[in-house]
Amino acid sequence: MTPADDFADSAPSLAERAYQVLEDKLVRLELPPGAVVSEGQLIQMTGLGRTPVREAMQRLAQQELFHVMPRKGLLVTPVSLPGILHVLEARKPLERVIVYRAALNARDEQRSGLAAIARDLAIAHDKFDDFIRLDMALGDLLDTCSGNLYASAAAAPLRSHCRRFWYFHRHRMQLPDAISAQSKMARLIARRDTVGAQKASDAVIAVVERLAATIDRFG
Repeated sequence: MTPADDFADSAPSLAERAYQVLEDKLVRLELPPGAVVSEGQLIQMTGLGRTPVREAMQRLAQQELFHVMPRKGLLVTPVSLPGILHVLEARKPLERVIVYRAALNARDEQRSGLAAIARDLAIAHDKFDDFIRLDMALGDLLDTCSGNLYASAAAAPLRSHCRRFWYFHRHRMQLPDAISAQSKMARLIARRDTVGAQKASDAVIAVVERLAATIDRFG
């Protein structure tokens, strides 16, 4: 068993559970950008204790999803154009590493899983929630296939920022373009096409860049 297998199979700690709940609420805008929340509210929201919630808060603050305001609470980071451009600049090379390693290392059953996600994406059409679910599943599978825990750990919060950006601008997003790009990337990785997979990964990032460009142009 590889370190990646150990990581994937381990049961989440209470702090990890708190993180997962809060990260999901941040991405889905249930914790609205610009809102100020207290530690007590987050404890109630997660149903977990002070210590795991505090650990999750610190982790999310390090990932720039919260801003800690001493004696005032936590500010949910606003969704901004400069912010997403910085995210994309950092994410692009990391995803190229991950998809390259995944195309090289994926086992046969993992390649079948990638092909299945590609098929499910192809029939998602205009179903935004299905797309987000499959995008998350694809990212998790690629991380496992790549075996590079460092690249995956660095990319994870950047993906969260991108998904939050999609939620915030979902009515402006060209969803068919995003679905097509993700589906093509998954197919190429399944086929062991390392060069094509990296180009397709760039195309996935380009979808978000085009969305950002429309916001820059039209506000």
